Amino acid sequence: MKLLELVLAINFPIFLGWIFKQLKLFPDNEGAVLRKFVIKVTVPFLIFRNLYNADTHEFSQMLPMIMSLCLILVFSAVMVLSLRGFSSSDKKVSNSFCVGSFVGNYSYLGWGVLSYFYGESGFTRGVFFSMFFWPAVLSTGFAMIWFLSRTSSGRASKDKIVRALTSNAIPPVLSAFLAMAMNFYGIKLPEWLAKSIGSIANITIPAILFTVGLSLSFVLKRETVRPVVSGTLFRTVFGMIVGIAVLSIVSFCFKNVDITTKKVILMESVMPSAATSPFFADFLDSDKEVVSGIVTFSTIFSLVTLPFWYFMIEKWSSLL
Repeated sequence: MKLLELVLAINFPIFLGWIFKQLKLFPDNEGAVLRKFVIKVTVPFLIFRNLYNADTHEFSQMLPMIMSLCLILVFSAVMVLSLRGFSSSDKKVSNSFCVGSFVGNYSYLGWGVLSYFYGESGFTRGVFFSMFFWPAVLSTGFAMIWFLSRTSSGRASKDKIVRALTSNAIPPVLSAFLAMAMNFYGIKLPEWLAKSIGSIANITIPAILFTVGLSLSFVLKRETVRPVVSGTLFRTVFGMIVGIAVLSIVSFCFKNVDITTKKVILMESVMPSAATSPFFADFLDSDKEVVSGIVTFSTIFSLVTLPFWYFMIEKWSSLL
């Protein structure tokens, strides 16, 4: 598929979601229900189908991808903390810049992008990369919040953290390990069950992109322009600096990193801000409009930058 066709294929469901939102055919509460359905129902089926049918040799790329996620999160957190003074002199706004910029949309949007750009093999790497998304993101996020506030997040937040972990992390992780075990031991599914799983899995990527469109909001105040633009550029442009650094470290630690894994690491590093970023704003003195602005405008900007980075990575792939 040509690059233009890839861009159109990715952007059409997003645009459709935005149109449905403007026409009020999908109120905010219904969009939230759809997002939960995708994350908790169809995503585990998609992960299972992909890893159950994957070449077992691809499992060797799991540890490099998991390590990449952890390094990208840590490096990104350090960089946004060092840039928070530039984003705004207002502590509340600079805190918002940090929580809105340190984590990318690695799985929710990332899986859709990687699937279109690199096919099933790229999607498999994306699953490996974000397999421990919630434990890694929560650990990094609350460490950053502690640094910004110089206090712990408090006992009152413990239940919320545990609920986030159990409801979001357990289903995809369990489906991944179950699929890999069945694949490795050659356990066959009945044909009717395999087809049913495939039918549900096929819903996932278009639904993910559609719900991204439902979440877009273009409201932006003048005083929030600088932190929103800073967060947008960090996530979609300067994140490549983080990606190159992480790829260098991972390639040094693991000698069996293949070319698809290297490309996926670089693409993941420039994903827009995660839709989960507002979650961290609840634990810190922050401006939620700034966080939402970074999520929206980095997502919109990424519709241009992701195809650009894909083109550049393909062009210079011989150097990877």
